[in-house]
Amino acid sequence: MLKYWQSVRVKIAMGFILIIVPMIAFIIYNNLYAMKIVRQQVSANYNNLLTVNARENDKILLEFVYYLLRLQQNDPDIAILKNPSSSSSDYTLAKTRLKNSFIGNSEGINYNIDSLFVYPRQEDSVFLVTKDSGDLYAKKKEVREWIARTLEKRDTSYSTQWEMMQIGDIAYLLKTLNMGSGVYAGVLVRVENMMRGLEGFDVGSKGKALLMDRSGKVLTDPGLLPLEEGTFRNKISSLGNDYALLKQGGDTYLALSKASIYSDLNYVIVIPEDYVLQNLPFFQKMLYVWIPLLVAIVLSLYILFLQRVMFKPLTDLIRGMRKIGQGKLEVRMPTNQSSEFAFMAGTFNQMAGQIEKLKIEVYEEQLRVQKAEYKHLQIQINPHFYMNCLNIIYNLAALKDYKSVQKLSLHLADYFRFLMQSHRSVVRLEDEISHIKHYLEIHKLRYVEKLDYEIEIDREYLRRELSPLMIQPFVENSIIHGFNGRVQDGSQFMIKVRSEDDLDDPQRYVRIVVEDNGAGFPKEMLRDIESGVYLSGTGEQHLGIWNILRRFKMLYGDDGSINFSNRPEGGARVEIKLPLLHNSAVDQDDLSVMEVEKEDSDADDASRR
Repeated sequence: MLKYWQSVRVKIAMGFILIIVPMIAFIIYNNLYAMKIVRQQVSANYNNLLTVNARENDKILLEFVYYLLRLQQNDPDIAILKNPSSSSSDYTLAKTRLKNSFIGNSEGINYNIDSLFVYPRQEDSVFLVTKDSGDLYAKKKEVREWIARTLEKRDTSYSTQWEMMQIGDIAYLLKTLNMGSGVYAGVLVRVENMMRGLEGFDVGSKGKALLMDRSGKVLTDPGLLPLEEGTFRNKISSLGNDYALLKQGGDTYLALSKASIYSDLNYVIVIPEDYVLQNLPFFQKMLYVWIPLLVAIVLSLYILFLQRVMFKPLTDLIRGMRKIGQGKLEVRMPTNQSSEFAFMAGTFNQMAGQIEKLKIEVYEEQLRVQKAEYKHLQIQINPHFYMNCLNIIYNLAALKDYKSVQKLSLHLADYFRFLMQSHRSVVRLEDEISHIKHYLEIHKLRYVEKLDYEIEIDREYLRRELSPLMIQPFVENSIIHGFNGRVQDGSQFMIKVRSEDDLDDPQRYVRIVVEDNGAGFPKEMLRDIESGVYLSGTGEQHLGIWNILRRFKMLYGDDGSINFSNRPEGGARVEIKLPLLHNSAVDQDDLSVMEVEKEDSDADDASRR
């Protein structure tokens, strides 16, 4: 059987795909390359903007450091606070002047400053000026505890690095400088104030500009669902000063990161890729919509065209060949097609007609041969005991037992009359049973008290038809092999013929059972019959049974069966599963012939009586 992948349909489709795929691949490559260029350009632009913003904020942080250095070196009020011998009035005036200076400088230096403070150790309190007085106490407390916990335990010399501090829910950048003599001054900057340069970035409705620390913690409002995932944040924090495409939740994002020089801050921008590529709607649609749609349309039209001009005629031709192979010789192909397929269809129709004619002739010849073989098998079943019957008649006549001679002669005449009806294909079951009775009566006259029989056939089956001599050879086999092969212990040899309803399908089959109490079948014979070896042989040892099996196979095929077995108590058993409504493949003679012969037989019986 032709494999599907070897069909013309598949090969044509594969050829089309081999042509169209490189074209599509080239178009897709061009689109992807254009998208890559756009992505790189957008990333470079955003990266430049992010770098400029980060460096501006770093300059501001550095300016705050310089401010603290100027306080340390030039401010007289800081000198008063550092001098333990200063009077209380000078100390108080110095703090007041510092307050006014902090207020002015917080507005003049940079708007990013949140708080300026001074911490004299001798007072153990923080002098702090802040723009937001709502959390003044908390700021003082956190600053004092942080200085006591941190600065006194490490080197507090000049450095441009800023520390991170969390006060409540707000993140701050903290810079503290040791002024000397236990006096510390410092600046607090809200982290969210460092975002002012990023707020103008166009990142779309689903994008976000934010600040993160080096560990990946978001320091400003994330406002973006993927940022809630720790793995996504870790990927961003590992970028350093680079950019990359990150996937999260089925979406792709362009993430850019720039680290601050003077603090533990990362300036981050996260933009959806589709927003980055929004300026390429045509290329996107070409890549994701139009190219697949165009390919689907072209491929569909191409397949429809091939289906009409090639596939359908080929399929019809193959279907017609299959029907021819199944014996449906009446199939014909339409010829209203292209010239090539019209020629093929015409040739097919001519071939089918010739095959149909040839098959009919061959079938008729087979029937003639089968009928001849069937008649030959029937002829083979003609009497085997003709000479024995003549000897019995002679002995009875010698004994002057004329009544037995008359009886035997009548049975023998009826027996041979039935055999001479071998030209008939079927007979009624009652005729077959009558023939069996004649046969058994002849043997009863021969063996006297050593043999007896019982026949029990339901009357509803008596007019059923079967092949002649379908049951009698099994009775004959019982006498020849069962009676003669049994141990002669003085017991009577009994043959029983009876009908039984079929348990599986009583409307279609009847079971005829022939059994005896003789020697039974040899095991080798049962094995050969069951395996089919016996039927394929020549039947030299059991010609009657071999003929029956051959004729049964020819007449009924696989409908019905003949089973051979040995009875548990001893003896042979044959069960014939006979179809009741079977139409034989062998021609049946007209039943009127049977009726005439039946009437002739009855007339002969009457004359004899």
